[in-house]
Amino acid sequence: MLTGMDYVYAVWQERSFSAAARRLFVSQPALSAAVKKVERELGLPIFDRSRSPLQLTDAGKAYIEAAERIYRIQHDLTRYCSDLAGLQSGSLHLGGTNFFASCFLPPMIEAFSQKYPQIRLSVTESDSADLYDKLSTEELDIIVDSGVYDASLYEIMPFYTDHLLLAVPSRLVVNERREVAAGKMMRADILAGRHLSGDVPVVPLEEFAGEDFLLLGKGNDMYRRAKGLFQSAGVVPNVRLYLNQLMTAFHMARQGLGVTILTDTLVSLAAPTDALVYYQLSGELATRETFLAVKKRGYRTKAMEGFIQSSLGLYQQDSSVAGKSGS
Repeated sequence: MLTGMDYVYAVWQERSFSAAARRLFVSQPALSAAVKKVERELGLPIFDRSRSPLQLTDAGKAYIEAAERIYRIQHDLTRYCSDLAGLQSGSLHLGGTNFFASCFLPPMIEAFSQKYPQIRLSVTESDSADLYDKLSTEELDIIVDSGVYDASLYEIMPFYTDHLLLAVPSRLVVNERREVAAGKMMRADILAGRHLSGDVPVVPLEEFAGEDFLLLGKGNDMYRRAKGLFQSAGVVPNVRLYLNQLMTAFHMARQGLGVTILTDTLVSLAAPTDALVYYQLSGELATRETFLAVKKRGYRTKAMEGFIQSSLGLYQQDSSVAGKSGS
């Protein structure tokens, strides 16, 4: 049963009466009447209707802040009551980018669900910025990510390290240069860990400066890393395409559309192919920690604790578990 506060908050979230009405499956006149009723009870307008998009009045700002506190209290109470029942009931909302949701969450979910089958799970796939926003508002309980985060807001628990590789279409002439060929590796070499052994020379990134590149776009941790790697090498890449997903970059590079940057985890998961060869990338940005992230000051339920312990234990037991999961 929706309350007047629910109607007001939906309008604020959507910044629109019509969009909020569609979201709540009510008519716009009914929604407007509900909001006006709240404003009459408050004695002041909540929204400045003369501005577009819709803005809050000073009274409206105070109302929304109070509403968010009430929602948090309700949310924590629900979680507390679920905890009183142990891990026999409740829900857990997980999130990750497409890559992490595909590679890491499946074995985590399987391990957790075997222990606690009564817990309802949901998974949200989105970009990192949206995932952290949802974590801050407690729409999500735990996310899997890597890269930059706000340490004042989130607590992280690293569990896996992967390494960036330059993936080059095997038919490109650059692979035959003497100074390049010595560092060339195939998928079997990556699976055998040769890129970690130290016996394969690192080929400077500038050797590939004349090639077309396929890179992930802004808002992605791989964009930040690629940008830093190119800057360190003094290379301005010719970017043929900006993409959203690592797996898309893999498939396009495999078709010969350009050079890209992948992770050794993805190479081990992707379909075997001789259409790509791989080269090590050096520097701090070429190694990344994958971690679980939770809201630092949020209420941590028993389900969350159970998932964290189960997942960290899973990867401590077998650091190659990601390579055994399907995408």
